[in-house]
Amino acid sequence: MEVNLLDAVVAALAMFLGSVSLSAIGFGIGMIAVPGILLVAEPDVAVVVVGTAGSGIALWIVAQSRKDIPFREALPIALAGACGVPFSVLLLASAPAVPMRIGITAFIIIFAIVSVLKTPEHIPYSKPLGILGGFLAGLLLPAFGAGGQLVMLFLLTRSWRRQSVRASMALFLTAVTLCAIVWYAVNGLYTRETLTLIGVVAIPAVVGLAVGAPLIKRMSERVFRYAVITIIFASSVVALARTMPELRYSQHVQVRYN
Repeated sequence: MEVNLLDAVVAALAMFLGSVSLSAIGFGIGMIAVPGILLVAEPDVAVVVVGTAGSGIALWIVAQSRKDIPFREALPIALAGACGVPFSVLLLASAPAVPMRIGITAFIIIFAIVSVLKTPEHIPYSKPLGILGGFLAGLLLPAFGAGGQLVMLFLLTRSWRRQSVRASMALFLTAVTLCAIVWYAVNGLYTRETLTLIGVVAIPAVVGLAVGAPLIKRMSERVFRYAVITIIFASSVVALARTMPELRYSQHVQVRYN
């Protein structure tokens, strides 16, 4: 499939907006950029393009904000996410993807609502649960594009400053996306179309990085928190709405052939 000018413009705009979000709050590139790129590419291509480009942005944030990262608490979650990536292959081959996406998305919506109704210090945090959340996100994110919200919500429960939340989430994304890149390469997902789109979105990603970086300094802790929750909640609702027709179709097929 050749990438025409319109496809390139749509992909570039989607990546720019996603990059601004990732640069500003350390989160949101997949939920913003992937739907836009899906308008011009197949799902696997969109996920690979965004994951590859996003890894560079996340790595830059980690390098620039490493002093803000509480490594003792954030690193185990990031490593757990990286450990989950290889199992994505088994998950894709054996697990029912649609019910799993619905389950994780529904949980994220509930957790997001709780986060809005309560202040972070009143939401219980458990380090083992945080590590488990990191593993599950690493398991789901490269394959289904869902799960990163779970880690961000866990980070919000730590009552860290916005710079630490942003940098810690970027650390997690760096670990997961770098491992995912290896998995993509091993499975031959870097096709000519994919590499072309990566080249197309590279500059918009850098521009979005430059635009979004100053925003974190202008946000108050309250604005930052509600910006994150809004993106998580809105994207989860959209993801759930998009998944329901797939569930109905799979149930229809199962009834028809049983």
